[in-house]
Amino acid sequence: MPDQQMTISVAEWEKLKQRATKLALDKSNQQLVMQLMRKMGEASGLNNVIDNMLRSIVDVIGGANLVLYYKIDADIFSADVYGEKHHLHRVDDQRVSDAFATGEASEFEHDFSDTRMLTPAFTHAYTWIYPLKVGSTVIGVFKMESLHVAMRDLHSQLPLFFNYAALVLKNEILGHTRLQHINSLLQQEIIIRKQTERELVAAKNEAEAANRAKSIFLANMSHELRTPMNAVLGFSQLMQRDGDLSPSQRETLNIINNSGKHLLELINDVLDMAKIEAGRVVIENGNFDLGALVLSIIDMMHERAEAKGLELLLDQASDFPRFVSSDEPKLRQILLNLVGNAIKYTQKGQVVMRLTAEDLPEIQKCLLLFEIKDTGIGISEHDLPFVFDTFVQVGRESDQQGSGLGLRITKQYAELMGGQVTVTSELNKGSSFTLKLPVTAVNQSEIIDKLVLDGKQILGLAPGQPNYRILIVEDQLENRLLLRKLMESVGFEVFEAVNGQQGIKQFIHCQPHLIWMDRRMPIMDGITATQKIRALPGGDKVKIVAVTASVFTEQRQEFIDAGVEDIVGKPYRDAEIFACMTKHLGVRFVYDELAGQKTATEQELNGQHLKQLPEALLSELQQAAVSLDIEQSLAVIERIKTIDESLAEVLAGRVNQFDFEAITKLLDDTDIL
Repeated sequence: MPDQQMTISVAEWEKLKQRATKLALDKSNQQLVMQLMRKMGEASGLNNVIDNMLRSIVDVIGGANLVLYYKIDADIFSADVYGEKHHLHRVDDQRVSDAFATGEASEFEHDFSDTRMLTPAFTHAYTWIYPLKVGSTVIGVFKMESLHVAMRDLHSQLPLFFNYAALVLKNEILGHTRLQHINSLLQQEIIIRKQTERELVAAKNEAEAANRAKSIFLANMSHELRTPMNAVLGFSQLMQRDGDLSPSQRETLNIINNSGKHLLELINDVLDMAKIEAGRVVIENGNFDLGALVLSIIDMMHERAEAKGLELLLDQASDFPRFVSSDEPKLRQILLNLVGNAIKYTQKGQVVMRLTAEDLPEIQKCLLLFEIKDTGIGISEHDLPFVFDTFVQVGRESDQQGSGLGLRITKQYAELMGGQVTVTSELNKGSSFTLKLPVTAVNQSEIIDKLVLDGKQILGLAPGQPNYRILIVEDQLENRLLLRKLMESVGFEVFEAVNGQQGIKQFIHCQPHLIWMDRRMPIMDGITATQKIRALPGGDKVKIVAVTASVFTEQRQEFIDAGVEDIVGKPYRDAEIFACMTKHLGVRFVYDELAGQKTATEQELNGQHLKQLPEALLSELQQAAVSLDIEQSLAVIERIKTIDESLAEVLAGRVNQFDFEAITKLLDDTDIL
């Protein structure tokens, strides 16, 4: 089959060439638009995106000038390819303004044929005004000037680009608006915060000024309130010594004196509360004998309870620590307030102080629990939330006594020391106040340096006595070590047992002269062990003394029925231990002569030592002691020191122990004023 040659007419050939050229041009234009869109995506942030958008258009399309007009809320801005940006009051180009209004693009030519500076290729150029729309909303307008006429072929491809540019610009404007809003909120917050800080600084300065004023007030009022009270109490006491007083006058003076003391207590409560509120109370922790503190409180309150026909009892757990580190004066005041309140509002029955302890995770830390329980008038459920409020006294008005500050001060002190005070109560049945206080347990060696008996330091056993063997039956290591230290320090031979069963074995082994027997112990308690020892050979001769924290009558009777000679309550004083040994074994001790001389000085306080002081000085000392003024008392004692140094030391010791009662009693007994 012969080859057939296809022929195309010149006209068709031209059409094919034109079509191929157009396709190539369209493809080239599409590539330019894609390149343009790709370049636009290389920036972030409104200003950066606009700058990048303008540079990319000029690089790809060309043109002598390019300006973008855009809206942010109601404001219009412009940015050109040279980096100039302006906030416009109005659009300065009518065609651009029309594009914003209509959303329609426009195009117009420029004839540069008479311009010598341009090459022939640029003798004809044109300008595009093209809106950027998102939906039907115009958010911006491009004004592209002096574009080469060859770029007009891009016109059909540009809608894709401008739609993309509109979306990019819209997103950046939204982000910018949100950021501006956030920045505005932050600036407002900063302004408010700075204002608040200024107000806080001003409030702090005012508070500090108020605290300084309160401190000055405390210093002044401490003097101004106590000074007239000194006169009232001092002169009423002086008048009571007058032997010519009639019974009616003496009764009146007693009323004046008692009322003055009561008023002084109220003054001290108010001043203590003011010190707390002024932030002048400082916690000062130190090592002290907790057992001695508890006993001193029981001793102080015993007479008050006995006068009302009440039982004041102490129930202490065997694991309650004796030596601790805390703020001793504040703990003393807390316990005195709680026990004093319990006695005050109890008319019959008993007041019990129960002492227990719990270990805390920290090394040597423990939580003390003091429960003061009474059988008094109680507190109604309605009044319980107000018990610790300032100047508030709950219950019937006829039952209210004092200033209403004692429990508030107690609560504040407890919280300052890291503890808390809570209360449970039932009306007409009694109340229970519980103090929980974290403390650090310390070794007795940090407290006791020398043993003292009745004010005299014991050096050891007097010569010519048997080699006394002492058995300690106690499960608590601390209590066992303390007793062992006391015994060995004066020369006793000591044996130990950790429970009743082991105590029986030790008794058979060492045949002691005296046994210190605890009550609560594992395996076998002290009562059972005492009964079994009494049944053994020699068990009827050994002296057995119970050392226990259980002081209830029925529990004491159980020990006595088991066969003990005596009972020493925990916490005990060293003096009680050695006095008990003297009583049952006839032990004699050697004392430090210097300690004996100091004791003699104290005994002579009501004699010649006080009489040698000037009456004016004694009068000042009495007034300071009666008003419980530590600073004034020590100031007077400092002047006494120039006359009698040893006497001044004894008096200062009394003041530092808050024993004003002893000083006033000595002055009263001396009868020299």
